[in-house]
Amino acid sequence: MTAPVRRVSTEDEPALSALLGQAPVVNLFLRGFLAAHPVDRSWWYAVPEVRGAVLVMPQRVAVPFAPDPRDAARLGRHLRDQHAPTLVVGPRDTVDAMWREWAPTHEVRRRHDQRLYVLDRDDWRKDDPGDPDPPGFRSARVADAPEVALGAALMELEDLGTDPRREGGNHLATVRDRLAEGRTFVIERDHRIVFQLNVGTLQPDGAQLGGTWVPPEHRGQGLAIAGVRSVARRLLGPATGGGLPRVTLHVNEANAPAVAVYERVGFRREEPMRLIVP
Repeated sequence: MTAPVRRVSTEDEPALSALLGQAPVVNLFLRGFLAAHPVDRSWWYAVPEVRGAVLVMPQRVAVPFAPDPRDAARLGRHLRDQHAPTLVVGPRDTVDAMWREWAPTHEVRRRHDQRLYVLDRDDWRKDDPGDPDPPGFRSARVADAPEVALGAALMELEDLGTDPRREGGNHLATVRDRLAEGRTFVIERDHRIVFQLNVGTLQPDGAQLGGTWVPPEHRGQGLAIAGVRSVARRLLGPATGGGLPRVTLHVNEANAPAVAVYERVGFRREEPMRLIVP
């Protein structure tokens, strides 16, 4: 009889860490989460011998990693009786195999082909043009929370078809807490925020960016290129106190303008990813 999928315990943590270490760049978020949160207080599930695992944040997101799609399918069958389907993001084959078993009849609002993009410190040193920060570039302040929260909601509505202001929880409070950590950067022009970006995961192995937003009326002016480049310089450049080995992000492959921005900054295409919004 095949051993069942089960909740990960403290004793499993070394094996879980080793699993995620098989693809450290792909699993930057999961490795950062594991380092910051006790494993026995989070919803981690694993197949026997921790050959594959998934982190579930109920009603928010599920992030799997299972090199063998058969293990991903087993995780999905287990989740069917444990959690309602939620947004899923991760390596494409893994997500597809898990979702087919987790929610075979659930209606999907959006299914995106994403790509992991990576900017390594050594490549940055070669290609960084050394341009100064654009006018108005700075760390966001807590006082910016209402405007940043609006931009974040509009970005999510555009990318995911969901509005965090209507999804439960306190979207403004979440944004305010994020700003207090000093991980959101903006460009301000004429007292308006015309670019914003979050540094999500931040650990010694690297940082993962997300939440890039430029209001439609300000697009096509090079703001995203300049803003992303300035954030990358802070994270990768030792002169600014950074010195991380890499910066990563996910981008929808169909979003040609976003792809062009990141490739212009110097990011390279890596792992195919999947984002499913139920």
